[in-house]
Amino acid sequence: MPSIDCSKMPIEKAIRIFRRKCDNAGIKEECRARQHYSKPSAIKYEHNKSTTRKRARDLQKETELLQSRKKFRVLPKKKNTRRPSR
Repeated sequence: MPSIDCSKMPIEKAIRIFRRKCDNAGIKEECRARQHYSKPSAIKYEHNKSTTRKRARDLQKETELLQSRKKFRVLPKKKNTRRPSR
């Protein structure tokens, strides 16, 4: 639990510092997570669902990047493969 010594500072500043320390320690998120019990299978399901969404998003970004590169790609000049006429 974060603590501060507020004997030589205004209470508003002490509260601000305490709130920042609590946010950095992750106390608020942990309290919200422990508010309701969630089964391990539900946690695993949510994790898999979020990773699937992330993979789909990353794949979409990658395909968009490749499509944009194809638009601006400069094709190499063709070599003259014809034989000179005699």
